[in-house]
Formats: sequence, structure tokens, C-alpha cells
Amino acid sequence: MIKIKVIKIRSFILSIVVITLITSFIVFSAINQLNRRTVAVMAELQIDNRHSFIHKIDSNIFERILCLSLPTLETFNTERKAVIDIRSLIGNFSRILTNIDILNPETYFVMHLPLISLINTETAMTPGVELPQGRGIYENEHEPSDNLPPPEIDELGESEVEKFDNISDGPLVFIYHTHTTEGYMPSEKFNYKPDSTYHTRDLNFSVAKVGELMTEELNRLNVPTIQDKTFHDIPTYMTSYANSLKTVEQILKQHPSIKIVIDLHRDAPVPDLQKSREITTVKIDDSTYSRFLLVVGTDRTFPHPNWKENYRFATLLHDRLEQLYPGISRGIDLRSERFNQHLSSKAILVEIGSHGNTMEESLASATIFAQVLAEIVKELSITE
Repeated sequence: MIKIKVIKIRSFILSIVVITLITSFIVFSAINQLNRRTVAVMAELQIDNRHSFIHKIDSNIFERILCLSLPTLETFNTERKAVIDIRSLIGNFSRILTNIDILNPETYFVMHLPLISLINTETAMTPGVELPQGRGIYENEHEPSDNLPPPEIDELGESEVEKFDNISDGPLVFIYHTHTTEGYMPSEKFNYKPDSTYHTRDLNFSVAKVGELMTEELNRLNVPTIQDKTFHDIPTYMTSYANSLKTVEQILKQHPSIKIVIDLHRDAPVPDLQKSREITTVKIDDSTYSRFLLVVGTDRTFPHPNWKENYRFATLLHDRLEQLYPGISRGIDLRSERFNQHLSSKAILVEIGSHGNTMEESLASATIFAQVLAEIVKELSITE
């Protein structure tokens, strides 16, 4: 009797695919540097208890949708590559067979969560992320994530702050709050019941009230200013900056006259209320004020062509505040993240006081800040 050995074609093909993938992975695992896109995705997907995600839709969304259906399209990039490299061949070959690019970790997740492929994720060490004190972890407002040193003069280039040109009718300053619910220590006049991390949805007791007075004072000083009180940190802090990004973009589109953009916050440098107060309080001429911390983002993580001008502007503010009210500024915190400051050449994140300060102390500081800013605006305005 003749014995016929039956070979299952399906199993054979699957075995070939598996062997091919394993061989390709072993060969290219020895490569020291993967393409930049892999490194960027790995960095963007890395999460620790201090980081939150800021999302924005990719401008090349339709191209990426097509690439999901036709992976070979990714091999051809007429703008950047004229030839096909080996990595592209292997990556696209593996995607054709399995819908996964073994050289691109992003596709491991895309297979199960297709929307990830349409999103660029910007990590940011979110100012103001605070967890209840009983949980063992407390993410304070601005503990420096990387201790970036001040930029050298040569790195900054032109040392003088750019003057305002083409000033038209309309607002010149825009004040908003990425963390609108940040509140202060209750006082007799501003008595309310905050949550365990001193936040409130009542705009009369949050940092929005401080922004309201600053807006009024700037307008009184003939600096046209508008404020937005949208809640960006509800229901979660995780999307605060993504939410406020949309707000700023919309306002700037509606009011192209705006030159200065201020994201106003309330700090919490340490969990302990009294220690925070010691850090963020100063007494000047028998009056007590909340201190300022000026936060400037850089281009270390994402493109940010405006950061140097933002830094020069923050430096001018800090120097003038210290000149007139010694000790009221805590300095400039230079950070890797952008904090939406790439939208303007004079954008800054300002922390006024902490959860250890009262509303009265912070309102007093807001008045001072408005007066100093108004003085600087007049100096920077180009007169005919």
C-alpha cells in the first residue's frame, strides 16, 4: 500500500510567515539605531505617574488612513525618500502578512486600537496635577522634571524682546486657565469648601477669579484684555492641555490682534499646606502677597519656534517684578514641554501663589502683575 503524506498548505504558509518574521526580527535587533519615528513613538507612549497625554489629530490623517489599508504606500515617500530601504521593505512585508510592522511598536497597538494611528501624542508634565494626599503620591505643580539650565546668551540670539508691531483694534492680551478649578486656602471673605486638593468648580473662589481681576486692571490701564473661564480640567486633568489648546487656537483665530497669551495657574509646590505657603508668600511694606512663578516651555520635546522669544519676554517680566517688588518672583522655570506656548511669541504660564495662600493675597499680586505688564506693554509698543 502506498502511503501518501498530506501537507496542510495553510499550516505550511503560517510556518513560513512565522519563520520569516522571527528571522527578520533577529537580524534587525542588532541595529543600534532605529528610525526616529520609532524612538519618538516609544517616548510618547512612555507613561509615569507624573505625565499626562496631550493629543492632537495628525495633519496627514488621510494619508495615514490609506497606509493602514495599503501598507506598501508607506514605502514611497516622495518628499523625503527617492529609494526603498531595507527597513521599509521588511516593515511593509511584515505588515502585508500580519498587519504589524515589527520595526514600529506603534503598530502593535494600532492592530487593536486603530484610532491610535490617527493621533500624535504629546507628553507633558502637567502643572497642577494633584492627587489626594492619602494615596501616597502627590504630583505637585512644577517640580522641575529635568532641571533645564537657563539658556546661554548665544543660544538666545537677539537679546531684546521683540516690540509690538501692526497693533490693531481689539484685545492685546488673552488670559485663560488650563486648570480652571484650582482654588486657594479659604479665608473669612472668600470662604468656601474646597476638595482635598483645594479645587473648586465655583469660579468665585478659583484662579479664574484672580484672572478676572487681572483682566479688569489691565483694561483700566488701557491694555485691551480678554479672559476665558472655560473649564479645561473637568472631568479629568489628563486632557487639560488638549482642551485649552483648542480654546487658545479658537480665541487667536477670532482675535488676531492678541500679542500676549497668559495661562494663569495656582501652584502647589509641596503637599504640606504650611510649607507651600512659606515658599509662595512674601511680605513687602507690611503687605502680604502671593509670589509668582513664570514657566517657559522649550523645544526639547516638540517643535516650538517661539520659545526663545517667550523666554526673553518672561525674563523681562521677572526682572521688572523683582526691581519693583523684591522677592515677589520665584524665578523662571524652564521646561522641556511646550504647554501650548508655541501658539504665540509672547506666551507664558504664570503661577500665582499656592494652595497655602488666600484669595486676598493672590488678588493683591494680580494687581501688581497687571501694573507691571501694562508698563512693559507701553515700552514695547511701536509708536508712529
